[in-house]
Amino acid sequence: SSGINAEYGGVNKGEKLGMMLAGGNGMSPLYVQNVHEGSLASQCGLYGGLQILSVNGVLFTENSTHHDAVLALTSSDRLSITVRDLTREDVIDSPNTEEEGRDMKIKDDISHGYRVQKSQIGTTLSIYLQKRHAIGNFHLVEVASSLWIAGWNQREPALTGKFHVGDQLLSLNGQPVTTVAEANSIMEMTPSGVELLLKRLPMAVEYKLHRKDDGESWGMQLRQNRLVDVIHGSIAWMAGLQPFSAQFRGEPCAWAVTQVNSVPVSILCRSTDVILKKIDGQSRDTSIIFQPSEFVTILSDSLREQPHYEDFVARS
Repeated sequence: SSGINAEYGGVNKGEKLGMMLAGGNGMSPLYVQNVHEGSLASQCGLYGGLQILSVNGVLFTENSTHHDAVLALTSSDRLSITVRDLTREDVIDSPNTEEEGRDMKIKDDISHGYRVQKSQIGTTLSIYLQKRHAIGNFHLVEVASSLWIAGWNQREPALTGKFHVGDQLLSLNGQPVTTVAEANSIMEMTPSGVELLLKRLPMAVEYKLHRKDDGESWGMQLRQNRLVDVIHGSIAWMAGLQPFSAQFRGEPCAWAVTQVNSVPVSILCRSTDVILKKIDGQSRDTSIIFQPSEFVTILSDSLREQPHYEDFVARS
């Protein structure tokens, strides 16, 4: 196989695919820096770190420019894009998918590599809890006219493995909630159980990185839980990770690490070494979830005001 080949039909000329490009211009391969959740590119399984090899048969090299790519991606109502994963040696094919009348036709004869797995980030899910398990066991924070989970009672087994710091609480028992007072009132008034409708980590991005040798650097520089720099040409850089590329309230900010290899990192953690050890702990593969640092700071500052807040801190 020669790469992921995605064919998009029913695309309006000039329609935004929802992905940012980087590289090219004689510096490095032209690649997808990141993909916006819910966009056409996201629906079709594309993600940050994929090198663009060709668009509609036009080959792209290191000398290709952003203008070349944008022109090719917006000049037709049907796109055939071939990409390669820059973070792995082997070339990958993605499984067949079809969504909203836009086809992604991909070869299914995988003999090497792996299949693209769709992340849970941005999905909506429903969780049912007994009233006694819900009341007083969450620390909710109001941010941007929405409610967010900053922590939950780690001593309550019924809550284990169900929530993530940064989950958005959309409704309780079918009633939309935007304030802590509304949420507490609904939980107090319910006779037996509470159904929570959540959006999983809508502020987050996930990067899955691979290295050839155990001791190879990922190329990330952290200060406490914040990403402050990415070394040019490193594994993280080739995957599209860039410092200060997060957005919060319309302004750029740094990324903060909130989960490593499916294990939460305390949003109160101030030890750079502790977080780096978690990242290095899975040998040649690691998965990191970042959220905007300004958002995480609001959650952590609020959590510290919670009585016995230590019991509400999600950690490994």
